[in-house]
Amino acid sequence: MKKLLFLIIWGMISSAALAFPVSRGGRPCAEIVLPEDPHQTVRYAAEELQRWIGEITGAALLITEKEDPGKPQIVLTVQPAQFPEDVKKLSGTDGYAVRQKGKTLYLIASCPKGILNGVYKLLYKNSDIIWARPNEETGTIFTRKSDFDIACTDFIDIPVYVLRGFMMQPRSDFSAIWQARNGSNWDELWPGKPLKQKLGSVLEFGGGHNLVQAYITEKGYYKDHPEFFPFRDGRRMRPGESKTLTQLCFTNRDMIREFIRLLDERIKKNPNYETYRIMIEDNYNVCECPECTKPITLDDGKIITAENPAFQSTRFFLFLNELARFMQKNYPGKRILTFAYFFTEIPPACPVEPNIDISFCPIFKNSKRPIKDPQNRKTLDKFQAWMEVTPNLTWREYYGLTGIFPRPVDSVSLADLAFVNACGVKRTYSEMVADADGPSVSGVKIWDLNSMYFWVLAQSAWNPYRSIDELRDEFLTRVYGEAAADVKEFYGIIEKGWLASKAPSYWNDAATAAWRAGLAAPGAKEACQAALERAAGKKMHPRARFLLEALRKGFEEQIVNTKDFGTTAVRTQEKPPFDPDFKTGPWEKAFVADRFLTPKQTEPQEKTEVRLLFDDQYLYVGVKCFLSAPQKPYSSPPGLARDRWPEGEKFEFLIQAASKKIYQLVVDYNGNIFDRINKTAPWNGDYRVERKRTPDGWSLLLSIPIKPLGYTGAPTDSGRIMFVRYWDNRTKGFCFWESGSPHDAAVFGTLNFL
Repeated sequence: MKKLLFLIIWGMISSAALAFPVSRGGRPCAEIVLPEDPHQTVRYAAEELQRWIGEITGAALLITEKEDPGKPQIVLTVQPAQFPEDVKKLSGTDGYAVRQKGKTLYLIASCPKGILNGVYKLLYKNSDIIWARPNEETGTIFTRKSDFDIACTDFIDIPVYVLRGFMMQPRSDFSAIWQARNGSNWDELWPGKPLKQKLGSVLEFGGGHNLVQAYITEKGYYKDHPEFFPFRDGRRMRPGESKTLTQLCFTNRDMIREFIRLLDERIKKNPNYETYRIMIEDNYNVCECPECTKPITLDDGKIITAENPAFQSTRFFLFLNELARFMQKNYPGKRILTFAYFFTEIPPACPVEPNIDISFCPIFKNSKRPIKDPQNRKTLDKFQAWMEVTPNLTWREYYGLTGIFPRPVDSVSLADLAFVNACGVKRTYSEMVADADGPSVSGVKIWDLNSMYFWVLAQSAWNPYRSIDELRDEFLTRVYGEAAADVKEFYGIIEKGWLASKAPSYWNDAATAAWRAGLAAPGAKEACQAALERAAGKKMHPRARFLLEALRKGFEEQIVNTKDFGTTAVRTQEKPPFDPDFKTGPWEKAFVADRFLTPKQTEPQEKTEVRLLFDDQYLYVGVKCFLSAPQKPYSSPPGLARDRWPEGEKFEFLIQAASKKIYQLVVDYNGNIFDRINKTAPWNGDYRVERKRTPDGWSLLLSIPIKPLGYTGAPTDSGRIMFVRYWDNRTKGFCFWESGSPHDAAVFGTLNFL
């Protein structure tokens, strides 16, 4: 015990002896040294180091280009000859090392971005500063002190992922700077923006979905070359017919030649990029012309038919491989980045050229569970199949997309990133809500509730092998000080309830359903309120108090939506008529369910009304779907196979039977039907579907046999029921009754019988 105590004291004395003096009494005792003619990112790093030391201490450190071993100096140096081992270890990364020799503290990197990363992490390791959220006025917290030393002076820090970052919308300088301060090297800023150059961010040319938005555009080609675009439903589809646009006719030789010409033109005009993005559009609108649907014969003689799950992906990559070979021949060293997403999430049956990088997008993954969880088996299979095709994979997630709910997917992020990195993946980025007001959702309110989770997400790509508790505690302690444990308790209560719900979590979660699940346990709401009340009574930084009050306000605003909801089916003695307005005969006594909300809890642009009646045989569901443009609803053409999900304008009905099975029935504007039991087995029930179009929209009467569901209609009966409305793809959207969820009967509405 005495020996251990001696070692601890000796370590403290040694650290103090080695500490590098920066400020005494608010006066500088060190300088910052730049190399001659420094890279703009290195100069910016020096300015940031100067700025934040000044903010913390009040001392204004001089920035110079003259080294003087007789003075305490912090030297920012890229690939210095005197540290060959560090430079070798750092090669190919934007990590950094810190070494002290005499009065000189060296911050070493193999590239300019490494210097900037080192500055932020040096400050973080040697003070209590935290860039908690992008708003500098409220989101950066630290303790002011006039005496300041750098105690950690001998270490190397290399990120696990060579590409790290977030796609935030709307774009803002604040978001990009916050990302950089927290270790990201990829952001959503336009490549030509000076700040992006200054931050040293990774540059990629071409934006997001861009086949018809940037290359073969409707405006430039549809009039003279409609054959470049998909053939569907007996005609060439115009991209503007759908909000999410279309793909291309990937077998059209003239289109391919023109695409290569455009790619060549863009590379010549923008030669300073290594990576050029060629990304499928955000839809399944692939071409169904005879050439695109005929069997594919691969070089090894294998034949892939249209029934093969990999068929559409193979068709696309045969097209993309031609572009890649053109680049290999004419621009060696340059690369293509594309999505593994929707129909390309399944890897192709053909080889993929080695200069193609894959951005794997697991959009159908349950974000409550890591990729290795059995619930995500399909995503894991696709990921592992892709890793057998190519090592050039980027893990591109949706961790930072949530509604106004504290969604704790940071722990899932750490688990996922550790696993896929162990499989060989070294690049990752995710979408994240920006800390700003967007057109339809308040990013500020989302950050009020999620700043801890988003901060942990930002750290996870630098080192996903760290403990989730360690990272969360770092955030809570630096932000809330003495109140850290209370705020942690608040988050823990909601997280426990949310994870207990069987409902999966995706990027488009309905926030109110998540709140209902998170606060489902008896007394959970009151316990959360008590924890935040205790936190408010403790000492903390003024900016932390602002963040705490924003958290409390956001919580109180949202819990009003967690109340139980339901509707009542009224007994009728006569078969109800199909009155498209549902206001005559027995419909006059029916209750109206008309509070539908989008996933972001806003009022939908299309109104929906649902009324329920029942008799001894049927539950009658009367649905009135209003349309703001009733003459132009988009929907799949009539005659769609029952096992195929209809596109566009439709209504979804879900009911939990007494057996706890969930029965799902979807009917679209053109009468197509999709039905399932527990979302897997066909239902093919003995129900009746009647449909009418009206001047203000369309109406639907569903007659569902009641006894097979296990209900008698007695007043003691009580069930669970849910409705979802979807509308036209050109203004694509959907809304949930009372912000419920179609994924978990626990957050369906209550069905009563009267």
